[in-house]
Amino acid sequence: MMAARLRQSVLAATIVLAAACSPREESAPDRPVEPAVLRRGLGAEPGTLDPQQAEDNAALAVLGDLYEGLARSQSDGTAEFGAAESWDISSDGRTYVFKLRRDLRWSNGDALTAAHFAATLEMLTAPGSTAPQAGLYAAIEGVFAEDDRTLRVQLARPLPYLIELLALAAAAPRHPTAAPSAQAPAPPPGNGAFRLRQRIVGEQISLERNPHYWDAARVALDAVVYRTITDLGTELNLYRTGELDITSEVPNTHLAALRVERPAELHVTPYLGTYSYVVNLARLPDRDARRALAMAVDRERITRQVTGAGERPAYGWIPDGIPAYAPARFPWQTLPYPEAVREAREAWAAASERGAAPKRVALCTDASANHHRTAVALADLWHSALGVDIEIIELEWTVYLDRRRSPGDCDLMRLGWSADFVAPEAFAGVFESGHPQNTLGYRSARYDSLLERSRTAPTPDERMTLIASAEAQLLDDVAVIPIFFRVSKRLVSSDVVGVRTNPLGQLVSRDLELRR
Repeated sequence: MMAARLRQSVLAATIVLAAACSPREESAPDRPVEPAVLRRGLGAEPGTLDPQQAEDNAALAVLGDLYEGLARSQSDGTAEFGAAESWDISSDGRTYVFKLRRDLRWSNGDALTAAHFAATLEMLTAPGSTAPQAGLYAAIEGVFAEDDRTLRVQLARPLPYLIELLALAAAAPRHPTAAPSAQAPAPPPGNGAFRLRQRIVGEQISLERNPHYWDAARVALDAVVYRTITDLGTELNLYRTGELDITSEVPNTHLAALRVERPAELHVTPYLGTYSYVVNLARLPDRDARRALAMAVDRERITRQVTGAGERPAYGWIPDGIPAYAPARFPWQTLPYPEAVREAREAWAAASERGAAPKRVALCTDASANHHRTAVALADLWHSALGVDIEIIELEWTVYLDRRRSPGDCDLMRLGWSADFVAPEAFAGVFESGHPQNTLGYRSARYDSLLERSRTAPTPDERMTLIASAEAQLLDDVAVIPIFFRVSKRLVSSDVVGVRTNPLGQLVSRDLELRR
């Protein structure tokens, strides 16, 4: 928007000057308008740019620029019309009819039709789908492209957050030429505000404004360059030297100084995200041992002394802040820490007597300065409270993603989980049997049953109660050890306009402008 206004102003000024200047002035060349290029830190190399296969935050950030579903997320995290200009919902909540915008185009100019959206939803709901988020769409029992602009979605049961699901990358349309492999050499055309110009693996991903995007006139940026830098210190240095406009994060060790040096540029806001360690139940099958590890974590100390950005201690899996949802929490949440440690030692001793408490625990995490500090703090707490030795195994990002799928000899695996939509199901589904992210062995018939019943609950209140009961079961089984509820902490240049607080932690490039 601002870039467009700037071009108009330059053009108007040029016309006025041409009418009033001397012949010598007329011969002076016009100064070209510099493209508005936003430079962003991404924090990691995306695992894939296939929207149906993406599961890491780096990939989802880029895909939010390259693709758009029938709905799209607004800057406040709620869903609005995207590629669809309207939708109608039947009185029983089981039939949705979407009307697409006129003359929708792919980024290469090809016509974009309802059949392309139908193909994606059919792929997601096909038996044996490998899409990580396929389970979210299981309620869809039929998809029908009635004409080029009309799509009908039939549900087996009401899905109150279907519109939010259709704003996710997984539900983005699939170009007919798209390769079936997530590792295709080049991604097919997209339909988002930007299109891919260049990808240099390990260095950067360059995007340019998509001229065929239906809302291109309101996109202020000409280009976006994502730097795939995993080291937060390097990213911070690039920001300080003016080579980045937005960082993906900031090192916890620099927060205090940045609050003094750059208070207006440091953006710290809570969002729906949980920082945790998930338990490899094949290696730690004893509940007492798992409970001892969970109770021995001094969450107040970690959030105060280790992270220090305003994170909140997490005594449950689902964060506060989801409307109408009262989350479950560990029953010992209110115990003073010394009492919690005393109970933890008793539980660990009981497990030791059964030979179920290991003398050494392998804690696996992706390599990052912030993750390292948290892992070291946890290792110290567990050694002091329980006498157990902790081996910290730090893995390069892609190796970490592979190890998440096959944890091997990792006893505990770092799991950061952020909501893709504002509903408790965004967290609860992760530990359901068969979920692609549930890779460390948790299986609970009661947990699965409670979630299944919540999907057919007659009232919203009963749905929320059933999900909270499922969360309580998960915590009673200690399949995950939550540490804290996250905050987004990034540096944003004063040249960037349009940054908004977002409960999903998103910062979509189409909403941003540059002053320079």
